[in-house]
Amino acid sequence: MNIAAYQYSLDLLKAKEVRERAGEWVNGQEPEVAASARNQGFRKAIVQLYDHQCALCGIRILTPEGHTVVEAAHIRPWNESRDDRPTNGLALCRLCHWSFDEGLTGVGQGYEVLVSKRVRTDQNMPGHMLTLADRPIFRPNDQPFWPDQDNLSYHRRQTFKN
Repeated sequence: MNIAAYQYSLDLLKAKEVRERAGEWVNGQEPEVAASARNQGFRKAIVQLYDHQCALCGIRILTPEGHTVVEAAHIRPWNESRDDRPTNGLALCRLCHWSFDEGLTGVGQGYEVLVSKRVRTDQNMPGHMLTLADRPIFRPNDQPFWPDQDNLSYHRRQTFKN
């Protein structure tokens, strides 16, 4: 990870308002480097906050080399919100990330896992996802970093398929 990405992740974890945006310069570097630093920094901050654990299913695998099974997912897509604050992120394993982006899972007002009815009726859907329904999500220890309810509501309205 480069120094700009590291600094960006530190700023996010300090809950500072993010000033860097795509297309702008970050620490004097060119815009294409800035986007890379932003992505890496967001990922580092989210994965750290969730202690390498998927917010939906709870899987936590961390290799001795530091590779993790989770990815950083934006709740409200970055290309629409330009929001990299930790409250717009979830640490998700690849299956949960895909299902969240496809609207097959979501997060309710009580921070419970929502599972789309499509999972119950479509035979191509992984049935084990049903076991996640209504379970509380895994959240960061510090409440100020919990997923923002406005972003979760946006995902339920715009992406989640009832």
